[in-house]
Amino acid sequence: MQTWRPEPEVVREPSLIGVSSFVIAVAIHVAVFVGFWIFAVANGLFEKKEEIIPIDLSVVVVENLDGNDEEPPPLKKEQPPPPPPKPTPRPKQQPPKVEKKEEKALEKIVTNIVKKVEQKKPVEKAQPPKKTAEELRAERIKRMRDSAKTVNKTTVIVQNSRPQPNGRTDKKTLSDAEIKKLLDAGYKPGRSNNLAASVEQFAYSLIKQTFEAKWDPPLWTDTLKPMTIRVWFGGGGRIVKSKIEKSSGDIRADQSLKEAASRVKAIPSLPAEFIKKYGKQGVPLSFTVKPN
Repeated sequence: MQTWRPEPEVVREPSLIGVSSFVIAVAIHVAVFVGFWIFAVANGLFEKKEEIIPIDLSVVVVENLDGNDEEPPPLKKEQPPPPPPKPTPRPKQQPPKVEKKEEKALEKIVTNIVKKVEQKKPVEKAQPPKKTAEELRAERIKRMRDSAKTVNKTTVIVQNSRPQPNGRTDKKTLSDAEIKKLLDAGYKPGRSNNLAASVEQFAYSLIKQTFEAKWDPPLWTDTLKPMTIRVWFGGGGRIVKSKIEKSSGDIRADQSLKEAASRVKAIPSLPAEFIKKYGKQGVPLSFTVKPN
């Protein structure tokens, strides 16, 4: 028995144009395009057409009755515009006449003013000749000696003596800072019960006189401030060291006070009680440069 089997379908591949066929087709298209372009150029299809604008030309005939026909008619002369009118000059104003009486009154007023101004001018006074540094120093030493306090010779200093308690005796020893504060406030040393006031006043006056005698201060200026130097004394009134505590604002003035301390070196007349009390804390001394 035979069975029927369907035949397999044959798949056909798409046919492709060959290279030669493609080249021929392109050549034909190019030839057609070139032929059309030549035809268009030959017939002027690409040229822009000129527009024709109609113009009406009319001929005007001028008749010259006076002369030749070929001569043009005479032109009319234009008259120039009239000149602008000149400005009328203003009349000169004469200054008002001042009467002689008014002139005399003005002269009197002016002379009075001039006299008053001359009277108010300060009369220049002849300045005194400037003194030399040695003369100024001698005057300063003389003033210091005249104003220095002297100790009464009849005063007897008793050592290790204590005041009787009367309710006003200090029982508390002041510190260095408290002593400095009291001295800056204007209190004089010697208010304590450890040393007689006359001894401290004598010692301070002696130290101040000695320093001022050896001190060569600079010239006075309004910018100089009071200065304070603290001096430490050793045995026999010898100066151990010194230190500027409050500056005057001028290095030269401070240095002059330090140089005075180095010149003094020692004050043998200082009481031993005073040196013992202020040997460790030092003695503060205030100085001010006075106007010459």
